[in-house]
Amino acid sequence: MTRPRSERRKRAAGWQDAFVEELGALGPEIGLPRAMMRITAWMMVCDPPERCSPSRHIRDGLHLSAAAVSIATRQLITAGMLERISRSGDRQIYYRLASGSWDAPLEAKLRALGRLRQVADKGIAVAGNRADYRLIEVRDAFAWFEDQLDQHIKQRQQPR
Repeated sequence: MTRPRSERRKRAAGWQDAFVEELGALGPEIGLPRAMMRITAWMMVCDPPERCSPSRHIRDGLHLSAAAVSIATRQLITAGMLERISRSGDRQIYYRLASGSWDAPLEAKLRALGRLRQVADKGIAVAGNRADYRLIEVRDAFAWFEDQLDQHIKQRQQPR
């Protein structure tokens, strides 16, 4: 016996809802707003993509307020994750994941790690022979993360 089409669609969408909620729950763990992570996840898995992007559909699909969607989409645009697009003759606001959208946040993290390592280096230089393991360990940890992330970004930028 075959299930009705609407029931099959609901079951298929279940994985998408679970993904959105799971990624959303990670937001606070990594210092990002839950709504921002849920919208990012929504834009990755919503099907078909053009149905997902008007802010009205984001609000309805994720049960978020207009203010939450507005703030989160603005943050995602600033971070380089989303692009705002328009359609001729349509007054709605549409969004899509930006091409290479994961590169911008990774590069921002790389720059931040570099600055953290530089500050630790200055601290070691100023402390001289009084620099103990705490400063050295933090500098080495940031240098390692900076190196690993730099290698990852370079690898992603190579043609596939």
